[in-house]
Parts: sequence; structure tokens; C-alpha cells
Amino acid sequence: MIKNNKGFGSREMLTVSTICLILATILLMIAIESSYEEKYKVMEYNARVFGLSATIYEMENNNDSVYMIELLDDDMFTRIKNPFGGPEYCSPTESKVEYEGERKYITLRCGNYLIDHQYIAAEEYKIYRIGQWQEKKLDKNAQKIESYNYKEKGKEVFNEVYGADMFLYAFNKKTSSDYESIEQIPKKYGVYSKTFYRTKKLVQLVDGKEIEQS
Repeated sequence: MIKNNKGFGSREMLTVSTICLILATILLMIAIESSYEEKYKVMEYNARVFGLSATIYEMENNNDSVYMIELLDDDMFTRIKNPFGGPEYCSPTESKVEYEGERKYITLRCGNYLIDHQYIAAEEYKIYRIGQWQEKKLDKNAQKIESYNYKEKGKEVFNEVYGADMFLYAFNKKTSSDYESIEQIPKKYGVYSKTFYRTKKLVQLVDGKEIEQS
């Protein structure tokens, strides 16, 4: 669960890893062509650097998960450029490292591409092509999320789809609160949830062309 604890003591190590990410990304983007194969490699490399930085951060905070937005808010990381078309940067609110016992799993979303809950030490990460979140129920293979939000003056406060942990972090940040669960948030805020779905298909390269797997 995300908490509002701020990490101290590991700033130097995180600063070094952030600098390495900046320099390595610049070199990679200069050295390689813009084919899908190289874009996949850049995304996978960035995921590994993010995973390293989140691991160092977690050592000070002892959370079950670390979202990229936490590192950014603590000035311990730099935004990751999206190697594909679409948004300029990878999503800081969907990208995270989760801890399950001794194993760590990484998620990185860059536009319509997703590394989803991959074991951080895996030799190769699977990359998926995803659609946009929508309330319409899709086929059985679609991703599903319970998203939370609340309204002010009749308008939804957050424009993004937030799972429980990310919503709690965003809510505490916006209201300068320190709730440890959604259940603790006073009823006056009228927090509610909706179910969203999106397509998710594994992508591979065949003869240099991107192919979606069913």
C-alpha cells in the first residue's frame, strides 16, 4: 500500500541511478534506429532501471509497493520518455514495483504499451499492447480494475483511472491527509468506485513487423 512516508537516507544512491537512466537513455536513443525492436529494448531497459531505483527507495520506506510517482514527488527520479508514439512520458501513476515475499514484480506503462507485473529478475520482459480504459465490459481476456474517485462541485476530481493504492496516494496528496485506507476517508467526500476494462494483447515481432497475439 502507498503511504505518504518520505524516503531519506538513500537519496544519493537514487540520484546516481537517475543520472545513469538519463545518460543511458540519451545514448540509446542516439545509437539505435527507431524500429519496434529497439523501442522494445529501450522500454525493457528503462523498466529495469526504474525497478532498481524503486528497490532502493523501498529499503527506506518498507512499503508493499512503490509507484513511480512517489519517486518523482520525492525528487529521487526523472520521468521516463515514452519510446513509442502517444504521450511523451511513461505513466508515473500506473508504473510500479510490487513486493511479494522475496520476489519483486515490475509494471511499466508507456502509452499503449505495457510491461505487466513481470518478475524483476526475468531475462526478458513480455510487452503488451493495451487499449484505453472504458466502462464497457469487454471479452474475458480484457484487463479489469476497480477505480476510485470523488467529486467536488459535481465534477470528478481525478481524470485518470486509479486503483485503490494510487487513489489513496493521490487523495492524501490533494487533501494533505494521511489516511492509511480508503475506508478511513470520511463519508462527506463521497468516495465511490467504478469498474473499468481495457484490451491487453501480447505483441511480438515477426519479420520486423509487430504482431498481436490472441
